[in-house]
Amino acid sequence: MADHGVTLTDLPADGERVDVSKFSKIISVAGAVGLITLICSLAIILFGGDGELRKSFSYSWLFACYFFFTIASGGLFWVLLHNVSNSGWGVAIRRVMEHLSSMLPFVFVLFIPILILQDPREALYEWMKLLTEADEQNKDPEYLLKNKAPYLTLGFFLFRFFAYGVALSGMAWLMRKWSVGQDTTGDIRPTFWARRASAGFVPLFAICATFMAFDLLMGLDWVWFSTMWGVYIFAGSALSSMAVIILTVTFLRGKGYMNKVVSLEHYHIMGKFMFAFTVFWAYISFSQFFLYWYANITEETKFYILRNTEGWHYVSLFLVFGHFVIPFAFLLRQKAKKDMRQICGAACWVLLVHFIDIYWIIMPERGPSITEGASLMIPYGILLDILAFVAVGSCMLWIFLRSIGNYSIYPSRDPRLLESARLVN
Repeated sequence: MADHGVTLTDLPADGERVDVSKFSKIISVAGAVGLITLICSLAIILFGGDGELRKSFSYSWLFACYFFFTIASGGLFWVLLHNVSNSGWGVAIRRVMEHLSSMLPFVFVLFIPILILQDPREALYEWMKLLTEADEQNKDPEYLLKNKAPYLTLGFFLFRFFAYGVALSGMAWLMRKWSVGQDTTGDIRPTFWARRASAGFVPLFAICATFMAFDLLMGLDWVWFSTMWGVYIFAGSALSSMAVIILTVTFLRGKGYMNKVVSLEHYHIMGKFMFAFTVFWAYISFSQFFLYWYANITEETKFYILRNTEGWHYVSLFLVFGHFVIPFAFLLRQKAKKDMRQICGAACWVLLVHFIDIYWIIMPERGPSITEGASLMIPYGILLDILAFVAVGSCMLWIFLRSIGNYSIYPSRDPRLLESARLVN
């Protein structure tokens, strides 16, 4: 536990570098499982033919990749917010945020197979197939699609995707470069560079995260639209990434790291952020639903009608209580935010409901799309979902655990490190 009376002489000049050999078994297992499941997954995507299996797995792969994208992009959000607000409290845990954001280029690479190959992408995004058929038959597409055609074109879609990847990965790389460079030089200037750059990066991040959600998630049903969609996805991203930060810090402290710079005061603030974004997610979610219910426009209500049909209805109800009521009531207590076991339990719960939320967003579209409305579910779909999630998750875990040993686990020469270590909330 960090001591509020800590001085600079108590902290190693070069910080603490994680000895990854302490969890070499986890890395080895994650690497082996990731390699095997990744090979199986790519075999289905590349050689699965044009049948139901390949199309169904495209949804599974999109779900797994987007889930981990929200966590990695959430890490970038916290890095930018920390720098642009000149926050001192979070210096001790900022490197964990930076490590999370550094996963972004790897996630974008994993997206590529289902977006480059024609069969997987047309299975996911029906508008692509409709535009191709209209072009081949030399006739105009449907009225709504024709009006959206300037935006919904394959070339522009792929250009936007790669632009998001370059922009988000570039921001994460630059912020981390300045941060770890300061560990070596002790120069104070990177602190000011990061602050000024973050002021411009925050709106760029908002644009990329919003339109990424529009293109990859809202585009699953090209008729439906929501102007609140980007904010809804962002709320879940910020919430789930803070949960991962809490669990990562706790894991590292359990291995003997960060104990001089992280205290229960940090957990209290991280818990308050989880509480805040729990409320924010509920506010956006309710506002979107209420506006659609009140307007009662077919193109808008179809999203909720599908997700309140048969078994999906119970998932929708669970999200109301699981994503808001339960964590809200639990995190409302100060004790829950200052007790490591309780706050870690809350973080695990938040990750679970975020997992279900992303699944609820993507998977109801799979059955009607692949079976042309004949079925809401694909019988073996859950097995494909597990395969995709394990493949992407194992790869991300392997890369993340190997990367955290490359530099000090906290910014050892940041001028505000002592302020963070002495935090009293």
